[in-house]
Amino acid sequence: MNNIAKHSQASLVDLSLRKKDDKILLTIQDNGQGFNLDTARKGLGLSTMTERAKLSGGSLTLNQQWGKGPLSEFRGR
Repeated sequence: MNNIAKHSQASLVDLSLRKKDDKILLTIQDNGQGFNLDTARKGLGLSTMTERAKLSGGSLTLNQQWGKGPLSEFRGR
């Protein structure tokens, strides 16, 4: 959420938290300017967010199209 506020120029953020089977699914999507996922992997804290997800028994999936805000999903227990 901090990166969205600082960098995305988004006017809308959609956050969804739901339970599916024995897992929790957190989905965050915004309508910001987006970013180049290949160059962003070294910045924006993506490696830190991925590591935090793994440490909690989950995973982080990031879907991105340039010019559109990213769709991030955290799946965990």
